[in-house]
Amino acid sequence: MEKDRTGGMTAMAVLNIILGGIGILNGLFLLLGALYLMSELLRMGAFYIPIARLAFCLLILATGVVGLIAGLGIFRLRPWARALSLAYAGLLILSSVVSYLAVPMIATIGTYDIGSISADGLMRLIIFGAIYVALPVPYSVLLCVVFYKPAWKATFARGRTA
Repeated sequence: MEKDRTGGMTAMAVLNIILGGIGILNGLFLLLGALYLMSELLRMGAFYIPIARLAFCLLILATGVVGLIAGLGIFRLRPWARALSLAYAGLLILSSVVSYLAVPMIATIGTYDIGSISADGLMRLIIFGAIYVALPVPYSVLLCVVFYKPAWKATFARGRTA
């Protein structure tokens, strides 16, 4: 079965595993930050659950898990790996849209005026945009293009023979 896997499929599997693993670490890091914020607010006597922040953390974490599992499936040429990779592309786009909408909110925390962001804050904003928008969107498009090629569809078709 593994003899039909091309170099491109191996590369996509490795990229999915690497980016999925980074997504998992990122989601866990963001989740720990959100939990720390909640504990500090509780310590000060304010009961507040940052629902939007927790939802964003869980979206990033789920996206990473889907990417990791899809990469492992691509290595084994499983029929479900194609559909899961396309779902991973969709989740990357969704998380990019959500983060793009959150960027102005994140940038203005403490200032309420996006024009008064310091050079350091602007650099953080650029890095945030690159990590959550500029890199995932082209990779999502690449996943969609590659997995809609007829040869890749045939490789990941259900019931194919080895």
